Amino acid sequence: MNSGRINEIDYRINEIMSDINGYMQLLTMTDYKAIKHAEGWLSEDEYAETKTKRQSYRDEINKLEAELAELEEERASLQAEDEEAY
Repeated sequence: MNSGRINEIDYRINEIMSDINGYMQLLTMTDYKAIKHAEGWLSEDEYAETKTKRQSYRDEINKLEAELAELEEERASLQAEDEEAY
């Protein structure tokens, strides 16, 4: 039975989803600066720090989404093993 590992995976999946939501909120909170820059109201220099932060948020989201996909695959595989055992 793989129930212990499945529980660990579920716990980590919840952590990842929470982290992704946090990064998405950070992106949302800086959207107004991105729009101001796109409309020409902020110079490249004024926007540079926000641009760097936003890219780091997206990088973290991508990394977490990749980990999430791996965990979901492992979870599905473990569930299939458990179902075959019955």
